[in-house]
Amino acid sequence: MKLRVGLIVFCAVLRLGASDRKSGGTKKSVSIGLELIMTKLEVLERKLQEIQNELNQHRSSQEQNQKEVIAALHKLGPEVPREVKDLSCQNSTQPLVSTPTMQNTFGDNDASQMQDYATTTSSSKQPPFSSCKAVPSTTSDTCLIRVKSDSEPFRVYCEQRAYGGGWIVIQYRYDGSLDFYRGWNEFRDGFGDLDKEFWLGLEKIHQITKDRKHELIVELKDFNGDYAYARYDAFQVGSESEGYVLKDLGSYNGTAGDAMTYNKGMKFTTKDRENDLDASLQCAHYREGAWWHNDCTDANLNGRYINANDEKSMSWAYFKRIFQGLGYSRMMIREMK
Repeated sequence: MKLRVGLIVFCAVLRLGASDRKSGGTKKSVSIGLELIMTKLEVLERKLQEIQNELNQHRSSQEQNQKEVIAALHKLGPEVPREVKDLSCQNSTQPLVSTPTMQNTFGDNDASQMQDYATTTSSSKQPPFSSCKAVPSTTSDTCLIRVKSDSEPFRVYCEQRAYGGGWIVIQYRYDGSLDFYRGWNEFRDGFGDLDKEFWLGLEKIHQITKDRKHELIVELKDFNGDYAYARYDAFQVGSESEGYVLKDLGSYNGTAGDAMTYNKGMKFTTKDRENDLDASLQCAHYREGAWWHNDCTDANLNGRYINANDEKSMSWAYFKRIFQGLGYSRMMIREMK
């Protein structure tokens, strides 16, 4: 600042000196002129300094505000990203409540993009949704759904690409990393992580299917990657007091063969609760798989994850050999309107 003022004074002196020589002015007039200029420059310098001080104060205030915002976000911790993810139905990592995107079975175009729900004002397009079919997205991901307006929401994985989208995944196995040989309470409540292998839970499946008609699709792959599917145009599971009975299973179509109609009307059996019709053995023990066992079952998708022709394997009787272990299974349900 002082350097700039000194340069201005120096230039002013030169100009005044030259002017006085031309007009015959005296040293006194030069001195008076310089005093006036210096006075004005001092006033200008004070004003400039005041402006500089105000800018410094403003900058300091902004920095303080930023620190307060950052501190507040740190206090909120994981709640902040969770709220954002709930809004957009994007990735989350909570076991059986949220997950990142599941592996794509069909190699669909990854260029399809998530819609921006944050800019949507319509309440019908905000989570929790009534079903995956109500989610306004073509991207498969986890979302909160609320079956009824007065019920507690819970997180599911929505498959939005395969077979027209809108599917809720209720069972997923692909690498054998999760033990499925479990008891009644775990099959009732669900287990696993939605970003890995999981069972959604019989109670959730019951709540989803009890008042609205749903269809079922079962996807299968053997360990060589050969793919098949079985699709049923109705699917309903009863309440716990009814033994989570397979109340309804519609007509079959597909490429895997109908290995599930045999289970229609059967209650669910686990290793610690027998509801099957075989008088000589406990089917969940014999097949090492909880299921809607009849006189045991043709479908044993919760059996052992092994690449072998074994009665205890995760298998589908009419796809490959009767007890041939599978490398992949995915069960999905979708609301029908």
